Amino acid sequence: MKNNKVIVLAVIFLLLPPAFTFAQLVKIGAGGGITQVLGPESLTNEITTSDGWGGAGFSTEWNIGLIGKVDLPLIPITPRGFIIYHSFSASKEFPEIEVNPKIETNQTILEIGLGAQYNFIPAPLGFDPYIALDISLNTFGNYTTNVNGEEFITDGFSRFGGGIGLGTEVTIIPLINLDFYLSYKMFNLTGKEDGEETVSAVTLDAFIIFNFL
Repeated sequence: MKNNKVIVLAVIFLLLPPAFTFAQLVKIGAGGGITQVLGPESLTNEITTSDGWGGAGFSTEWNIGLIGKVDLPLIPITPRGFIIYHSFSASKEFPEIEVNPKIETNQTILEIGLGAQYNFIPAPLGFDPYIALDISLNTFGNYTTNVNGEEFITDGFSRFGGGIGLGTEVTIIPLINLDFYLSYKMFNLTGKEDGEETVSAVTLDAFIIFNFL
């Protein structure tokens, strides 16, 4: 009988570590926010200047996205993945010109990335602040300029980028959190062609996070 108890205890001892290791929390969320384009000037300058044609006129635009995380037990580092769609547009009319042209510019960026966040206050406080590092594959859509209905198109391309940010998760109820995230991104950090300038932005997003065991 004693040997049977030892065997049972040994089996339980062997099964507990794997069970604990895989007792992780999967989080999936959806949300969006704003993207503030910082550079280059060819994107942020007004559509026209006193010297003639200017930039694209992009400023604060919107984004939407999905995010997924895996909380690991006893480890303050959380793997994360995300898909974020950024849309940029601007327009300007020129009533002082006889033909009164209207110029519109448009471009999109599809950001698919992976990263990790470090939760620097690992305590059940109702909020969980973190710092995150991300890498991403960014697909730039066609850049279009529309002048009174006539469209001019520059083909899109793909680049690798990176980002760093600060965020916090706020517990609403046990299975639902709000995730607020402020980040600085460089969309074409690597893979640039000769003369290509770095496209950078600051984003502020909020996601509704659903927790799954």
